[in-house]
Amino acid sequence: MHCYYCDNEAKAICRFCGAAVCSDHTKAGRFVSGWSSHSELSGTRADYVIVNNAIWCGRCSVQPVFAMR
Repeated sequence: MHCYYCDNEAKAICRFCGAAVCSDHTKAGRFVSGWSSHSELSGTRADYVIVNNAIWCGRCSVQPVFAMR
């Protein structure tokens, strides 16, 4: 597999856009998966996971989405 940006040998896949990237185009970022929801009435709680050093190509645009409360 070749790097999407320069055609060198790919070493990883971008966690966000899925592009194959070589070591020159690999960056690391923080990836948060899931949500946090709290309800005082029902006592329910949903959590999330955080992955540090997730592979990122550095070019795709990662945009967080904030839920309305």
